[in-house]
Amino acid sequence: MSVSTDKQVLELKKDALSYSKLRDFSKAQKTIKKALELRPNSINLVHELAKINLKSKNYELSLELLLELEDKVSKKYILYKDIGLAYFGMGKLEKALYFSDKSLEDNREYIEALVLKGKSLRELENYEEAIIIFDKVLSKDSNHRDALYQKGKINHNLGKYRESLDLFDKVLALSPRDTEVLEAKGLSHDELDEYKEASEALIKSTTVENEVIYNDRGVALTRLGYNHKAIDSYRRALSSNPKYAICWFNLGKALFRVGDLNEALRAFKQSTELNPKNRSAWNNRGVTLRQLNRLEESLDCYDRAISLKKSYSWAWHNKGYVLELLDRPRESLECYLAALKQKPSPNEHGGVEWVKLKKDTNAAIKRINKIIGE
Repeated sequence: MSVSTDKQVLELKKDALSYSKLRDFSKAQKTIKKALELRPNSINLVHELAKINLKSKNYELSLELLLELEDKVSKKYILYKDIGLAYFGMGKLEKALYFSDKSLEDNREYIEALVLKGKSLRELENYEEAIIIFDKVLSKDSNHRDALYQKGKINHNLGKYRESLDLFDKVLALSPRDTEVLEAKGLSHDELDEYKEASEALIKSTTVENEVIYNDRGVALTRLGYNHKAIDSYRRALSSNPKYAICWFNLGKALFRVGDLNEALRAFKQSTELNPKNRSAWNNRGVTLRQLNRLEESLDCYDRAISLKKSYSWAWHNKGYVLELLDRPRESLECYLAALKQKPSPNEHGGVEWVKLKKDTNAAIKRINKIIGE
């Protein structure tokens, strides 16, 4: 298969994921099916289609697709967990429990399979075993939202309302606007005849907006090119939680894309003030200042980004470009050379971006060498 086709398939997969995050499952399915037309024998794409059906609660179709993959996939523990989720959604709890165990036979540390097993045991009212499973999850991740919430629900069912409230409060300390947990908290207060606290939690569960949902929605909209809608979604998230640093960063990127540079700069400033360790936010703040022709100020931002990661190629390149604009060629050359010293990790920047950066940086080095006569 050609490189261009591979790229098409990858882009379609990313688009499908974005549609799925927006809960537009019909478009997500159509997009994955387009990818399957390009790569009809792809096991991965069939699995992705099955997962979209899982999210859309089309459990029977998802199960049909998943069972066809059983003899074809290498990482069976993921497949078995997804089969278990399909059965769980269909209310076939014994089957869900069976496949969660099959998943754990392949990978006993797989947290998603442990959570599925715990939820299945809870629904089967096998509370003692369920708590053991959720405690195992919490031993690996003490802030695991689902494990804390599910354990809280079990304690509520057992009449241990104070213990359930302690667990719900742990979730809310991490995510204060988790509406599902707020509702559960209200019900536990109600059982303790704490009507004021119950009323507050239940009212809040129906009125607050979860900033994480709107941030994720914004990311998906941005991916699909709907930048103005993404901006609205980010602002909605920030109206709920003004200290949401990553959302300010995402807002800045969307504003930059639509050309609103002053507002983008304000967003990046907020992001770096709330989280000074976000090197990408410092780099983007610098790029925005450069676009506003505030060159000296942009250099400070690139220096902050580089101080957080010496091998940050993009910040070195951007600093070099600003120094070139300031007619400081020798300093500029040092930065461009530093940008080429190492290849970034794939999860930080895609291969295409790195190829473009190298091409641009090499062209810049040639320009500088002509200027300084080397």
